[in-house]
Amino acid sequence: MRLFIAEKPSLGRAIAQCLPASGQPVGRPATHITAGDDVVTWCFGHLLEMAEPESYGEEYKKWSFDNLPIIPVEWKLEPRQEVAAQIKAIRTLLKECSEVVHAGDPDREGQLLVDELLDYLGNRKPVRRIWLSALDETSVRRALAGLRDNRDYARLKTAAELRQRGDWLVGMNLTRAYTLAGRRQGGDAVLSVGRVQTPTLALVVGRCLAIEGFAPKDFFTVAAVFSIPSPGHADRSTKTNPFSATWKPNEGIPSDEEGRVLDRRHADAVRNKVEGRPALVAHFEAKERGQAPPLPFSLSALQQAANKQHGLGAQAVLDVAQELYEARLTTYPRTDCAHLPESQWHEARQVLAGLPAEYAALARQADASLRSQAFNDKKITAHHAIVPTGQRPGQLTEPQRLVYDLIVRAYLAQFFPPYRFRDTRIIMDVAGETFEASGATPLQSGWKAVYAVQDDEEEDSRQTVQQTGQTDAGGKGNPLPALKTGDTGICGQAETIAKKTTPPSHYTEGTLIAAMTRIHQIVEDPELKKRLKETAGIGTEATRAGIIETLKKRRFILEKGKKLVDTPTGRALIQALPEPVKSPGLTGLFEQLLKGVEEGTVSPDRFLEQQIAFVRRYVTHAAEIRTASLAPTAADAQATACPACGQGGLRRIKGKNGFFWGCTRYAEGCKATYPDRKGKPALEAQAQKQKT
Repeated sequence: MRLFIAEKPSLGRAIAQCLPASGQPVGRPATHITAGDDVVTWCFGHLLEMAEPESYGEEYKKWSFDNLPIIPVEWKLEPRQEVAAQIKAIRTLLKECSEVVHAGDPDREGQLLVDELLDYLGNRKPVRRIWLSALDETSVRRALAGLRDNRDYARLKTAAELRQRGDWLVGMNLTRAYTLAGRRQGGDAVLSVGRVQTPTLALVVGRCLAIEGFAPKDFFTVAAVFSIPSPGHADRSTKTNPFSATWKPNEGIPSDEEGRVLDRRHADAVRNKVEGRPALVAHFEAKERGQAPPLPFSLSALQQAANKQHGLGAQAVLDVAQELYEARLTTYPRTDCAHLPESQWHEARQVLAGLPAEYAALARQADASLRSQAFNDKKITAHHAIVPTGQRPGQLTEPQRLVYDLIVRAYLAQFFPPYRFRDTRIIMDVAGETFEASGATPLQSGWKAVYAVQDDEEEDSRQTVQQTGQTDAGGKGNPLPALKTGDTGICGQAETIAKKTTPPSHYTEGTLIAAMTRIHQIVEDPELKKRLKETAGIGTEATRAGIIETLKKRRFILEKGKKLVDTPTGRALIQALPEPVKSPGLTGLFEQLLKGVEEGTVSPDRFLEQQIAFVRRYVTHAAEIRTASLAPTAADAQATACPACGQGGLRRIKGKNGFFWGCTRYAEGCKATYPDRKGKPALEAQAQKQKT
């Protein structure tokens, strides 16, 4: 008998339905399905979890610097209590089978999830591996026909195991160390530190500080309207094509590092200089260009689009994508890949024909003979992009419908021709000053027809070409005229335009996910930047949403509408931690080392040695902290704004006579204080004092 062990029940059911004999559930609740000579059972995610420190010794029940760092000699896993019955059932089935088929999800965590259970149960039976990226019948049958030896995936398991242990070492030791440092200073919060969560928190804190410290600057530019006589008319003076262009300051004009002119007098002088003067077309260029359809979605890209267009949180998008996958409506969601196997191109007609009725018109317009850049075997990673399977959905919830719609339209776009537009650029010379206009005029909608029913903001989120000047890719505004270099005309009305610099925007869940995946963009070290660009950034497709949820649950960040803001506790923690502990660059390198383990270029011993050395160093740092920077407590989150200044938050402070509350903007001049009453600020006491 073959025993299939799936990662979750839905995957087990999908496999059972494609086995030669029809499957029958066994048990109440069902623990497995019999299918002729085969049996399919399942896990519920990880059935085992890393043991807590006290499992390695009674002395670790007490948090103390005396027993840090905790470095297990032999690592322990313990069964999750709520799945004990399922583990017992799998143990029994293992004794009866002749061969095991590992059916974990197609990634390193899916590999570890089943492998660690087999190790825990002492399995000695041969193990084969089924690699499933989609649950439609065609994909399952193809995977069943292509089983491989599970030993081929040993390095994948090792990398996942090391990731688990590395996270444990950093999380358990540094959380205890910095929490103890905070308690020594009068705090009472658990200051959780994690390999991914701490650098992610640092991103949010850094952005909030940048916004608070932002000082707007005035800057100025000049816009002018140009009229060039139209060619081909006898009376050239009466036929003109007016268009607007923007001043490009010469090198001699004082400007800031961004090239912005800060002194209005320079802009006014240029305005007066050019208005009504003859103008020359110094350069004219108009090219017809094509834009290929945007690639299908990776999970991160799907989370960003769903957050921007529909306000869905990252975890909600992952949950919905998982539901759609388990319902066999879409393919595996936890993917960092935006490409598709070339073999799937041959299945396009079947998938398009299976789409729901609301997409029927688009499906008829789609040309399945077109092969977009998405179909590329060389760019496939462990999984391919998220696409529909061609199975028709039943009743969908509203979040499911919205996410499914994004996935379907991205797939449909692959079978439409490129969007074509005329890209125009004009450089004008007037009185020695340079003005520039650029824009795009649509020629053929191509794949944009797939998004025509959506509003402009949604459509823009799937575009990659940026337009400035007279018209955008959507065709708004007046198109730039067809000119030629050397044409002459007149600079008509000109005006000085005053603008202000704006602060960076708060992170949303979507933009924070983007920052985590593109972390190389904010790393200054050139070599580190280069190496991080080649990796997946902070965390993985499967974990980023969970990291954001963890930061919210621990009250390190708060959600205000769609904005993510830090709390006093979260900010105090980041400001107290040394750079390497919160560095996104070094966290990204952690993932790169794990990738090296997967590929066989980094030894497991080397990886653990580096993690242990890192932990020892920063446990020592925490023990030596002598500032009050870690004093904020868990009660900080109870008050998010100081009533006195309306900008700072309130934090609980231990003084000579006990606890009191003070404003986090003390250094900026807000000296408001409030008595502590059962762990909360007594705001009314301060108000009465001010009134008196």
